[in-house]
Amino acid sequence: MIKLRRTVSVFVLIILIVLSLSIDARKDVNLWTLFKFTPETIEILLISRIPRTLTIILSASALSVAGLIMQSVAKNKFVSPGVIGTTQAATLGVLVAYLFFPGLALWVQFIFSFVTSLIASLIFITFLSKIQFKNEVYVPLIGMMFGALISSFSIVVAQSTNTLQFLNSIGVGSFTNKTIGTYEMVYFVVPALLVAIIYASEFNIVSLGKDFANNLGVNYNKVITLGIIIVAVITASTFIVVGPLPFLGLIIPNLVSLYYRDHLKKSIFDLMIFGSIFVLVCDILARIVLFILTGYNFEIAVGFVMGIVGSVIFLYLLLRKTKHA
Repeated sequence: MIKLRRTVSVFVLIILIVLSLSIDARKDVNLWTLFKFTPETIEILLISRIPRTLTIILSASALSVAGLIMQSVAKNKFVSPGVIGTTQAATLGVLVAYLFFPGLALWVQFIFSFVTSLIASLIFITFLSKIQFKNEVYVPLIGMMFGALISSFSIVVAQSTNTLQFLNSIGVGSFTNKTIGTYEMVYFVVPALLVAIIYASEFNIVSLGKDFANNLGVNYNKVITLGIIIVAVITASTFIVVGPLPFLGLIIPNLVSLYYRDHLKKSIFDLMIFGSIFVLVCDILARIVLFILTGYNFEIAVGFVMGIVGSVIFLYLLLRKTKHA
């Protein structure tokens, strides 16, 4: 049954990739004309369509895996980089890089974003290890409070430096204009994903607690730190390319765990597949919804669509958990 489900998922993913490559603002370049491989369509594919679709797949895959890693590290099913302040810290890092080094390459923004994401994640996990009462609901609430504090600080900095418009521009996830020269930083998620695959079993073990991990000979602190670094790399590299993608690292691990529990090693490829399917569907909707409703060929930011769809799925997960509690 699992093998059949995985096969169907791969088939759906392939269909969505083809649709993603064929849908854009240009009406004269569609599914039928694109794969005639004329010089014009090849140029469109290489410069625009393939980079955008590749960015979607890499970002979705990495953030889905990062979500499950963070849930393993925090030992809570309702946390993710967007819940505990990691994404908000990435925003602050990009803002600081823009203030002090305007006009420099994206890798400078990546360094600042990575450092702030890493610091914020370490602070939250360290704080979490110090408290005794770790209710499943209270932990994400603490994370949201921490994230709100970081966001508030970013707004204060932006207002005092007249960069509020820049802050707003990076605050919504979008795959628009992801062409050659603008998306390559997302490749940083590839080594992070490889390390996550190698240490998948260790992440499962540390999710069961420090004593259990030590009894099995696993260096608990090392694996926790490695997990936080992986999450920070993924969050920073995806954020500077596409911005925040809400609910992705939260709902995809929970949906996949319905079939694979929390076994990262068994579910990591399914996380990538389901995450990619979810974001591709939302991105395709973002491209066509205005055309369907108004007839105008414009697209909206995928972050808005993901926020709506993700909130509905998250509500379903909450109600389902309450029903089975």
